[in-house]
Amino acid sequence: MKLNYKKMNKKILYSLLLSFAMFFTSCENYLEVQPDTGFSTAEVFKSEKDIQSAVAGVYTLMLTDDAYSSRLAFVFNMNTDVEMSGVTTNTVNVNGSDLACYDPKPYWTTLNSTWNAMYKIINLSNDVIEGIEQSDLYKSASKDTPSAVTQLYGEVKTLRAMVYLDMIRIWGDVVFRTKSSSGDENFYVGVTDRNDILEFLIDDLKSVEPLMQYANQLDYGVERASRSFNQGLIGLLALTRGGWTLRPDENNPASIGQMVRGDNYEMYYDTAIEYLGKVIQDQHHDLKLSFRDFWVKQNNWETPVDDDVMFSLPLLKNSAGQYAYYLGIPITEGNHPYGGASGNLSLCGTYLYSFDKQDVRRDMTCAPFSYNENLNQVIRLDLARLAVAKWSKLYMNDPLGSTSSSGTGVNFPWMRFADVLLMYAEAVNERFGPRNDAQECLKRVRRRAFAEVNWGEKVENYVNSKTTKESFFQAIMDERAWEFGGESKRKFDLARWNKFGEVIYNQYHKLINWGKVANGAFVPGIDQVPGSVYWKNIPDPNNAARTILDIQGIDEILQARPAGYTEQVFATSWYSLNNETASYEPRNDIKWSFRGFINFNNASSVSPNEPLRYLCPYPSKVITDHRGAIKNYYGFNY
Repeated sequence: MKLNYKKMNKKILYSLLLSFAMFFTSCENYLEVQPDTGFSTAEVFKSEKDIQSAVAGVYTLMLTDDAYSSRLAFVFNMNTDVEMSGVTTNTVNVNGSDLACYDPKPYWTTLNSTWNAMYKIINLSNDVIEGIEQSDLYKSASKDTPSAVTQLYGEVKTLRAMVYLDMIRIWGDVVFRTKSSSGDENFYVGVTDRNDILEFLIDDLKSVEPLMQYANQLDYGVERASRSFNQGLIGLLALTRGGWTLRPDENNPASIGQMVRGDNYEMYYDTAIEYLGKVIQDQHHDLKLSFRDFWVKQNNWETPVDDDVMFSLPLLKNSAGQYAYYLGIPITEGNHPYGGASGNLSLCGTYLYSFDKQDVRRDMTCAPFSYNENLNQVIRLDLARLAVAKWSKLYMNDPLGSTSSSGTGVNFPWMRFADVLLMYAEAVNERFGPRNDAQECLKRVRRRAFAEVNWGEKVENYVNSKTTKESFFQAIMDERAWEFGGESKRKFDLARWNKFGEVIYNQYHKLINWGKVANGAFVPGIDQVPGSVYWKNIPDPNNAARTILDIQGIDEILQARPAGYTEQVFATSWYSLNNETASYEPRNDIKWSFRGFINFNNASSVSPNEPLRYLCPYPSKVITDHRGAIKNYYGFNY
């Protein structure tokens, strides 16, 4: 199998990025949220190289810690049935980590710094778009066939749309600017309805799509926003516009709000079908690499231009990036060349057991272990301690060294072709039911997940059995969970599907019920659960100096410890005697991990049909700066 790679010389790319960033950030005023950048088009856009540097400046701002190098990668994750961070208290965390349990506060600096970082990207994008439009190069460029200049113009519009989409998915309605702006006028601006923004962005990307180039035509390949990514993003924007969203309740503005679907949503599903279909039909992307090989290459800074990745944010070794450090398998510092890794992002323990045991994605997504200072595996499996196996420094053929911490340079794969296939299947099913083309897209994703010998049962029979719109949609929900674990997509999917409240309600009770059953109670519908797993260290067949874990109790639930194995208590510890209250209760991290929606104090009064407050509040400083033009809803009345 031949894979087409573009040579990703990030040193050259970053020289462009950093030189342009220094040019623009030399003006201190530019670092404000809505300032005047103060450059003239004559100075910056007189040549193609100048335009390239200007667009590179947009990427530079995207790669800061407050944007895509850190915050958008994992800080804004919320606890779901996939990703989960255990919250053990009902007390507000002043550092802002309570985003995970749906209890954020407007005064958190995390929210304000990310809001500012995102608008710096948008403001520069607007300036660059306007500068390109006024340049002689763009004016004289053919509007019939793609060129380097029309690609750059479409590229920055695509990046701007991506940033606006992420802001909408975090805050809902946001300030919307598409022109260069300066002066105090910006501080009196209110927010624009998110549907209006999404509709504008869809039309805007449609207008530039025909004059953009594919990744295999671009230097840096999928590290630039290509025509295929533009098409995929149109599809995602359309699904977001056609889906559900949390809005204030006009009859009770101080309430959590209500989930609402916009008018004419069918039209946007049709748009999604059209543009996601273009990606599939153009055949510039595929699922050629095995699931394991794909992720191993990602950790080795290798990204084919014609395989799964549609767009990947270009991070740099020893400078930017949290993948394989905060996101990945934890590693203790030691006398080895890999350096440490915190593995702060965790998956829920029950997620591991949701996989078919023959699904190869399970063991490349879920790591029930960490590595110690000697690189021996150590058991790490509990309610919210399952590591994300897609990223690990131990996959690296050229380790970063013991001095490296979080700047791994492993790219942020923002959109993958598997995402496009499953979104297309979702959109077709919404409009027409489980049509053949929707079924084939789901099958393509599952073929990579199972050995070919199992395709008959696990692919053909499985997909063909989903004969109703409802059963096929459930299959899409499940598949997206299994495919994208650790990639921070679940929260956005649950929102647009209007499944957030239902899934979190069920997950809260699932954790409690597993604990009860593990301790001998009867719960209807639950026969047995993994109360414990059992492990022992065995020699690593690939390295005689190390040991790995042989874990029993994952493929099959065991009720007794096998001889020679050590017990690791799992679900048994989730529901136990509270010595203070002298009653059996769920563990603290079950009580409070979803506390902004359902918790130990309110569980009896919460319904799975209630809206869940997944949106963040506007930062307090933003409200102050905009002088009354912006205010918080959804109960964020602090």
